Amino acid sequence: MISTNAIRKIEYGDFQTPELFARKVCQKIHDIYKLSPSIILEPTFGIGNFFPGIISTFPQPFKLFGIEINSDYYNIAQQTISKLTPNNIQHQNIQIKLFNDDIFSFNYDKIKDSLSTDNHLLIIGNPPWVTNSQLSSLNSNNIPNKTNQKALCGLDAITGKANFDIGEYIITSLLCEFSNFNCFLAMICKLTVAKNIIRDLSAYNLSINIADVYVFKATDVFNINCDVCLFVTQLGNDHKKVCSVYDFDTNKKIRTFGWLNGSFYSNFNGQEKSAFDGKCQLEWRQGIKHDCVKVMEFMSSDEVYFQNLLKEVHSFTMGRYIFPLIKSSDIKSFYITKTRKYVLVPQSRVNEETSIIKHIEPNVWDYLQNHKNYFQARRSLIYKNSPEFSIFGVGDYSFSKIKIGVSGFYKEPIFSLIIGQYPIMLDDTCYFLSFNDLNDAIITLSLLNSKECNSFLKNIAFLESKRPFTKEILQMIDLYKLSEAVSFETISQFIFDNLNSYTISIEDFINFKERFKMLQEQRLF
Repeated sequence: MISTNAIRKIEYGDFQTPELFARKVCQKIHDIYKLSPSIILEPTFGIGNFFPGIISTFPQPFKLFGIEINSDYYNIAQQTISKLTPNNIQHQNIQIKLFNDDIFSFNYDKIKDSLSTDNHLLIIGNPPWVTNSQLSSLNSNNIPNKTNQKALCGLDAITGKANFDIGEYIITSLLCEFSNFNCFLAMICKLTVAKNIIRDLSAYNLSINIADVYVFKATDVFNINCDVCLFVTQLGNDHKKVCSVYDFDTNKKIRTFGWLNGSFYSNFNGQEKSAFDGKCQLEWRQGIKHDCVKVMEFMSSDEVYFQNLLKEVHSFTMGRYIFPLIKSSDIKSFYITKTRKYVLVPQSRVNEETSIIKHIEPNVWDYLQNHKNYFQARRSLIYKNSPEFSIFGVGDYSFSKIKIGVSGFYKEPIFSLIIGQYPIMLDDTCYFLSFNDLNDAIITLSLLNSKECNSFLKNIAFLESKRPFTKEILQMIDLYKLSEAVSFETISQFIFDNLNSYTISIEDFINFKERFKMLQEQRLF
């Protein structure tokens, strides 16, 4: 059970910036970027720990605006301001206006009325660290209207890609709001937020002159384990699409990420596009999404009797609606034939009518009916207007007995050959390829686990992300180009070391390359 204080902390992304660190942030951007703003805005200012650093660091005069929804924090910040200003005559040159208001509905004309195109605006602070899905699960009202900011299509618009970070929403909204002004932004945020903003600049129709991040250890500053940074950007007309990463303490450059020749890289230093960058000739699929783990997943010792997470035991027919299941934590080796879990799969394709189950296997239908309340409690919009007991991420490809799977979560990718007597399902934390031909699967497995592919993936994936490896990332692997770079000897050695019951011939490898080259040339993918 989550405590009230913990819920409040999550709901408001309540990680107050320590005053000392806030002063360091102010000093850094003043010293490196030589800022002398005439207007300073701190949205979501919390208890006001940035105010001492702002007032003591930046040349005066300037106008200081702040927005904070929490009335208790607002009152504390007002007291902080009153203690800072009366004894220093210089502060007479600062005009301060704080708003106890909601950032998501705030009327920015209250600030724009003080701005001209000649003014230098600095937006600084630490917006909430929380996603809209986390807030929705808490029934929170502290959430923006669910507009489709990035113009996502279809299922992307209502599932994973639409699970946006509230801090990202606030930062991009501010940049868009002040896009016609001389605007400089310095915000503490998750590193993935900075990555997403640079990746999606064109979707937001934003143009920037500066993009830098300064990474630091969140455990030292906020006592949490998270990849965070100070994100610094300046609006302008340079159309910059890359971002430099520096160490916060030393200012030493670590890497560059951003767009290169039409592809988005997590790590490059001006080199040409990778030799393996392209479009995969096969389609990567995400595993099954059901959002009902207590009644949809089972343990079994005999594949006759199955126990769900409610500790209920039921008898089902294996391979009809019950199948073996792999989750991310199960993908630890290159070869998997057995699973520790099982899953109920009520559909063979998305939106298939489920009432037919009562005629094919009545005990499964009775089981679903008896647990209907669990399905009705699912909050995701994808289930709205769908057949009863619907799942997603299912199709003909799910029922192949030969697959290659990978976890989306782990920083070190392991691709596994997955073969079973029954089709083995993967959950939605995993991605997979389906095969009809075993030799194709073995060769593909060897290529994907090669050092060449591993290096490429680490240059395009953001390992700081909660889910570094996504369909978007995996779909960039051109298997034909990879087969040209990895020798038959390397593939044979991998098979011998890890799949010693299988072999392939040089003819198999040549045929593979010829067919995948044809797929590339004809773009039949």
